[in-house]
Amino acid sequence: AAETYNLETLVNHIEDLDFNFTRFFVIGRTDPPRQDPTKTSIIFTTRHVPGALHAVLSELANRQINLTKIESRPRRTRPWHYRFFVDFEGHEDDPQVQEALLGILKLSSFLQVLGSYPMAKIPRK
Repeated sequence: AAETYNLETLVNHIEDLDFNFTRFFVIGRTDPPRQDPTKTSIIFTTRHVPGALHAVLSELANRQINLTKIESRPRRTRPWHYRFFVDFEGHEDDPQVQEALLGILKLSSFLQVLGSYPMAKIPRK
């Protein structure tokens, strides 16, 4: 990433596992050209009721959309309530992804699509 974006490397060889990868994001106001395969990242919150997260994630599973990452972060303004960061395979313009996002919007109390981007090519050893 440092070479690609002409940035200075502060520390080299900080990895402790050969298969450990660090992700970098470039944030912009325009969408990059589509390069398949793609991933999409979203943030959402749910109502604080049993099954709310399951219902949201089912919108992806029911459409055979592969979830690749999920993280929860506490909401600053509401104790014991969480914001979820999710990555999944597919582009936000794909029909099945659009259907899933519409379903998630109906089930969540907040949804933001962060964008779609090319999936990393991970070298195989």
